[in-house]
Amino acid sequence: MAALDHRETGGRGMPLAFVIARYFAYSFAAVALAWLVAFLALSSAIGAGLVYEASWGPANAREVALELAGTPELGAEDIPTAYRYLIVDGRGAERDTDLTADLLGRARKAAFAARSAKEGDVAIEGGGSGLTFASFPLDGGGACVLVSEYLPQWRDRAWAERLPNPQNLMLVAGIAGSALALALVARRASRVISRKMAPLAEAAERIGREELDFTVGRTNVREMNDVLSAMDAMRAQLASSLEARWRSEQAQRDQVAALAHDLKTPLTVLRANADFVAEELSCADGKTDPDRDELACAARDIACGADRLDGYVRLLIDASRGAASARPSAVEPGELCRQVAAEAEATARAQGIELAVDIDPAVDAASAMTVDRSALARAVANLVANAAEHARTGIGLRCSLDDGALIVRVSDDGAGFSPAALEHGCERFFTEDGARTSKGGSRHYGLGLCAAAEAVRAHGGSIELANRTDDDGDIIGAAVVTRWREALAEGAKPR
Repeated sequence: MAALDHRETGGRGMPLAFVIARYFAYSFAAVALAWLVAFLALSSAIGAGLVYEASWGPANAREVALELAGTPELGAEDIPTAYRYLIVDGRGAERDTDLTADLLGRARKAAFAARSAKEGDVAIEGGGSGLTFASFPLDGGGACVLVSEYLPQWRDRAWAERLPNPQNLMLVAGIAGSALALALVARRASRVISRKMAPLAEAAERIGREELDFTVGRTNVREMNDVLSAMDAMRAQLASSLEARWRSEQAQRDQVAALAHDLKTPLTVLRANADFVAEELSCADGKTDPDRDELACAARDIACGADRLDGYVRLLIDASRGAASARPSAVEPGELCRQVAAEAEATARAQGIELAVDIDPAVDAASAMTVDRSALARAVANLVANAAEHARTGIGLRCSLDDGALIVRVSDDGAGFSPAALEHGCERFFTEDGARTSKGGSRHYGLGLCAAAEAVRAHGGSIELANRTDDDGDIIGAAVVTRWREALAEGAKPR
């Protein structure tokens, strides 16, 4: 790939474990940096005089106590924010405090003892969990207890009252910085891994498009290169397989084209002789003879069938050469229905069954449809042939309009469709239909209904298989209904 530099195209590359270990190291370093920045920020605040360091309260408890002992009317504003406090008067009543719960109880005991202490005495004792109690008497009577904790504190009382403890802020900053650092490392790792997987993604995409004439790229990761090598081998094997398949299919198409071309000569002879026989039988002596008329009709059917076969042979030759395509043209619905009815009559006569044709007058009044006439005629011919093979005595062909759609219904009085056929009958090569055994037990290949369905759907229509039933619900035959929407009559081309 052009996007890969020279380091990613040569050699076996580095192990994937090295890449993973590298980003673990990046993550560790990023988290350490985040905590270092948070700690330095706290240290800077201490150095700037904004924060008492954690040890300031316990270390300076005696000096602060001696200074506060002589302060008249000692109040909260006189006590450094590094301490919490309890102030009692000479009678032992509380004057001011910011202590709560068990700390207040312990401070009261210390204050009671400090009231009777000598001036200048400061009693300092540990309270556990980093706490220090400093109790001392006041010059004007009463006592004070200072409680310090081994934590940094804001020097400004307003900040101390409004902001979290500086150490807590450092913890929050460290956690947030760590999360941000890990997110940045993860984003970087994702982009790098995506870039290293780009040759694999490109190869898969091009193979999916059947573009096989290329060389799969490389990366600088050993395991990824192994996958890419396997992908390149698969691409080469697939190219060889497709080439062999194409040559085989081309040979088959050439053979089909040659055989189809060879069929044209006997079909021409068949059509010409059938026309000759029909003409001779019709004009032999000018007399009416039912047997002769029936033979003439059969000869004309042979000629029409040969003409249709000749058209199919031409389509087969075009398809074998890859030149077959839809030929849409403006077709009157009534004309199309009469064409398929005429072809259905020939099929019914050949099978020795009756045909009932019903063309709704509204069909003749419908506007022209832009369709592939030959394809739709073949589709209906397949349906008629299928019905004729399974009918007992007759088949029906009905053409009508329903809510702007052309409906062509082909029915028979045979055994009906099996449940499996109702669901899968239009699928290619489906033949499991024991309920509909054709006359003579001829073999079926599951192509007739499938071909008809594909032609109908290619024109934006639909096809439906159903069974005909009597008043008692017994099956008395089968029906296949095709539907083309009126949109085709507005000039829409087949898809």
